[in-house]
Amino acid sequence: MILLLGCNKKHDNEKCLSYTKAPVTKIEGAVSALVNQEVDLTVSFGCFSECGQFGNFEEIITGNTITFDVNAKYEGCICTADAPTRQTLYKFKRSQPGTYELKFLVSTNNYLTHTITVQ
Repeated sequence: MILLLGCNKKHDNEKCLSYTKAPVTKIEGAVSALVNQEVDLTVSFGCFSECGQFGNFEEIITGNTITFDVNAKYEGCICTADAPTRQTLYKFKRSQPGTYELKFLVSTNNYLTHTITVQ
């Protein structure tokens, strides 16, 4: 007689998943745009191990100022200790003309600023 039993085993990587704020090191892209024109900004950020990748942006909008945190996603239980710089794209688009200040967190109360004028 053969007995088949099912099991629900979690993958080891599910235990090794975390997110942390990543320091932004550089912002590259357009400094002007037209109303409703989408422009790409390349955002470079540091990770603390090879397992670090882009997770998501957290943004707070206050008038024409947008403050960003970049969250790095660390997935994997065994990671080298190198500290790579990664890049991701942020798509910027506004429906109102004006000067927009984008502030990306480097460290506590320290930001890199990128200004875009929308006409």
